[in-house]
Amino acid sequence: MPFLWPKSRAFPVIMAYSVPVLFLTFNRPQHTRAVLDRLRQIQPQRLYVHCDGPRPQHPTDAENVQQVRAEIEKQVDWPCEVHTLFREQNMGLREGVYGAINWFFEQETEGVILEDDCVPDPTFFRFCKDMLQEYRYDTQIMHIGGSNLAQRYTLNLPESYVFSKFSFVWGWASWKRAWDKMNISLDGLETFADSPQYRQFVPNSIARMYMLDKFRTTEARKNNSWAYAWFYSILKNNGLCIVPKKNLVQNVGVGESTATNTKGHDTTARLQAGSLEWPLIHPQNRNPQARLEQHFFYSSQKKRHRLLLWWALKKFGLR
Repeated sequence: MPFLWPKSRAFPVIMAYSVPVLFLTFNRPQHTRAVLDRLRQIQPQRLYVHCDGPRPQHPTDAENVQQVRAEIEKQVDWPCEVHTLFREQNMGLREGVYGAINWFFEQETEGVILEDDCVPDPTFFRFCKDMLQEYRYDTQIMHIGGSNLAQRYTLNLPESYVFSKFSFVWGWASWKRAWDKMNISLDGLETFADSPQYRQFVPNSIARMYMLDKFRTTEARKNNSWAYAWFYSILKNNGLCIVPKKNLVQNVGVGESTATNTKGHDTTARLQAGSLEWPLIHPQNRNPQARLEQHFFYSSQKKRHRLLLWWALKKFGLR
């Protein structure tokens, strides 16, 4: 059962972040400390921590998980409501994260969500707070992303952010009203795949085929992803996502053997986090730009040449 403890240790006040934060952890103490260092800079008033249980077949998990939980107790040293959901048994990425976000939004109407390998620039938190307030009652806006691996195509835009169909989850924020539309089972996938709405998703037909393949794999539970189910839920509900013009979150876990879905070496995916400038300049047009959507796909899903290779192998039944 989750529990609550108040903190009363002396500390120098930096700022008190009023937006609730959900911190998703597991078995990486070093990464946990790095993200906690960033959280200490903004000192959230309400912090929710989920930690999955150790995997029985991994002998180092029990000790590492215990270290992570000890770090939470040790490092959260500012006045803060800390709610914890520490699992006794391992739930896995899909069910664990899905359950944790459900738990979070059962208690909060909006908030920021960070995984243990996603180290944000401090401006990420201000950006999330401003966007949560700006679009609180705009039901089409479902997701506020913090990462942007295609930032070279957006850095020179006059606007501070763009609208997209892509839900980047390496540091993000949302509302309960949006998460209530989450469909973890991807119900209605085949009907949606035949709809004009899906055919207009991205102009590249092979990219659409690739995404449909990912959605089908997720529906069949052949991967451990909750993020593709969230992506699908946004698309099906004609939702929009916010992407900052600069990458605000660095994923320091990409390529590590402990990563679940990002074991491959990809220097682009480890793009360093930068800072956003204020005052924010809001876009006048919320229609996703086809050119940018292509770049978002290539940077987050499959690079152009690898997509063509995937298509060729798929066409000849080799995968």
